[in-house]
Amino acid sequence: MNLKPLALSLLLLAPACAKNAPKNLASSSMAGDNTVVAVIGSQQITMAELDKAAGRELFEVRERALESMINDRVVKAAAKAVNLEEEAYIKQLVEKRVPEVSVDEARKFYEENKARLPPQIANQPFEQVQAMIVNGLTGQNRQKAVGEVIEEIKQKAGVKILLAAPKVQVGTDGPAKGPKTAKVTIVEFSDFQCPFCSKGKKVMEEVAAKYGDKVRIVFRDFPLSFHDKAQKAAEAGQCANEQGKFWEMHDWMFDNQGSLDDASLKGAARKIGIDGDKFDQCLTSSKYASSVQKSLKEGSEAGVKGTPAFFVNGVFISGAQPFEKFKVEIDRALAE
Repeated sequence: MNLKPLALSLLLLAPACAKNAPKNLASSSMAGDNTVVAVIGSQQITMAELDKAAGRELFEVRERALESMINDRVVKAAAKAVNLEEEAYIKQLVEKRVPEVSVDEARKFYEENKARLPPQIANQPFEQVQAMIVNGLTGQNRQKAVGEVIEEIKQKAGVKILLAAPKVQVGTDGPAKGPKTAKVTIVEFSDFQCPFCSKGKKVMEEVAAKYGDKVRIVFRDFPLSFHDKAQKAAEAGQCANEQGKFWEMHDWMFDNQGSLDDASLKGAARKIGIDGDKFDQCLTSSKYASSVQKSLKEGSEAGVKGTPAFFVNGVFISGAQPFEKFKVEIDRALAE
């Protein structure tokens, strides 16, 4: 069990619908220095200028490296305390947490997934491939548990991350939940056709339930070009917002991502109590097409490359991250 690549791979998981976008050139709060890194004739470029231009991308590299360093050190210290090698220590904790898959569980998996298994397994009697399936499923379950184990070790070690994330100024135009006076504002850039965005929606519901009026959530459109119905769905949301029904349409579209054609959108509008004729005229006329594209442009300029993307008081969170990721930044902002 090689911990370093695994720890890094866990950090890099940021499920999102992605696109190519301009690099973020927004100002960074990271400290730089006046070391000269390049000379152009009589002009100089300093490390501070380079850090500012690299912005969030440089921070993300530092953040991943810091996380990897922390993981390595806390695991090493914990293993040393019980006189074990690091890999042996993690293996022991994981095996204690995740027992070997039973024969009955393996048989159930074999029968339910036989049609999708490779022929060299599917064409064999279960008894012939039993050990292979048990070992494979057990290994898969234990691999997932490694991250949980390391997080628990870090909590016991009292780890505190003090590296400050760069903040980006983003517009807060758009439908919102929560008071304008909330100490924390989350700006979400999302795409109604993106499957990862539907997961992001659920996390925002968790955030709203946990923090209530302490947090304001602003929704902004970021329809990706390879999602053929995303632009019109975004316009539908704005047409619904015109009648005070944005969040109802928002929820319907995320719950019905396979039915985002114009006819389905118009039918949905009537189901949720929107004036159908006004909605139809709004959607057909592309009244909000330019507004949606403006939101897309501003998101790209802020460094958004895929969806969902969030800014928690200006701190960027990319992808459908778990609630805990948002909790860290929200709690930090509330404590400031």
